[in-house]
Amino acid sequence: METRLLVLLVCLQVFCTAGNVCDFKEKQHLIQTLTRKLLKATQDDSVPNPSIHIGLRLAKYHNHEMENSYLQRLRKERESDFLARTGPEYQKEPVTGLLALHILALRASCENLDNQTGKQLITQLKRALHSEKEHIATYDRPLSNYYQYSMGILALCINGKKIDHHVIGRLIQAERRKKFMHHDSQCVDTEAMAGLALQCLEQSDFMYTDQLRTDINNTIKSLKKKIIESRSAEGIIGNIFSTPLAVQALHAMGQEDACSGSAEALLGQAEVGTFHNPMALSLLIPVLHQKTYQDIANIDCSDEDNTLTTSHSGLNQLGNEIKVTFMVQNIGSTNNEYEDTVFVPQGSSLLEVLKTAHKEKPKHFAYEIKDSLWGPFLSSVNGITADVERRTYWQILKDRNIHLMEGIADYKPHDGDHIILRLSTW
Repeated sequence: METRLLVLLVCLQVFCTAGNVCDFKEKQHLIQTLTRKLLKATQDDSVPNPSIHIGLRLAKYHNHEMENSYLQRLRKERESDFLARTGPEYQKEPVTGLLALHILALRASCENLDNQTGKQLITQLKRALHSEKEHIATYDRPLSNYYQYSMGILALCINGKKIDHHVIGRLIQAERRKKFMHHDSQCVDTEAMAGLALQCLEQSDFMYTDQLRTDINNTIKSLKKKIIESRSAEGIIGNIFSTPLAVQALHAMGQEDACSGSAEALLGQAEVGTFHNPMALSLLIPVLHQKTYQDIANIDCSDEDNTLTTSHSGLNQLGNEIKVTFMVQNIGSTNNEYEDTVFVPQGSSLLEVLKTAHKEKPKHFAYEIKDSLWGPFLSSVNGITADVERRTYWQILKDRNIHLMEGIADYKPHDGDHIILRLSTW
């Protein structure tokens, strides 16, 4: 799972912007309820997520016992794998973003990263970024993606580490060449993370060349302009799930009206339960507590409110049955290779729909899933596996052209929904 980190300005050589991200004074009860919900996610049996830990560490209220227990789980289940990786393993399965989040989570807990383990983790992140940079030079794209690449730069910068100017240059060039895209759509998440990383570099004390500092500053201006132009009349930037990180980035980049219209949109969606996924909630919590990732650098673990507890909320009640039709399609085809209709209890997730379909017709429909920080995702359908090297993935649509913003464990189909599982390229 996931997290955020840091400590003191002078020690870290990182400047943190003062001021509030948004004003949520009238919604303190909702904010506490959401923070408790994120705390409760640390009790899940799923693989620990550093983003969850970071979200909790950037909140005003804490439960040190539960946070420390979760941090130990992160270290136990993640660090040995990070430290054992060699060059070829980075090529096969890049973990740049996950390693960066882990390092940020440690810093957010005031862990010493100058000890042997901390230095090894920092070295591994530098190696990962080097592999990403070399892959960009050869294939015109990173091993992972520019979101993870930016996060790696941010984690090193937050920890006061000087970064190879070639690594920084690749990120700047990518923004200039409009590489922060998914198909034909603008990736606000990537723009926001790149903005946070470059803003950290712009405010660091390291002696980068005047030309590089000028390039950094110009790229920040360009990213800020793009993010602002992406904001809808309702205050949503990109989509509702990319809005919290975009607000963080705008505030970090000095935009005075970073929250303009977005506060109402975020609170409105939070009140109706849109941010029920722990990963999505972990990105929202810092904004609700008037923080950004840059505030990891100023966390003081010795003076915190340690009164947060978990609340007991009932499970969603399942109602009547609904009918859901789903289709399987291959690359470049609109013809259905498989189609089925299943009946499930109202309130069931799409993952439960797929489980029901497999249980009813195991010889005709099968699927596999993999875990991620955002929850499980489809990795294979009827024996066809998504392939990172071939840049294929299982895309999920509703009614042929509506892209689902939620994962298979989060989206709850409505009666009569038509769902398409389509093998696509990215």
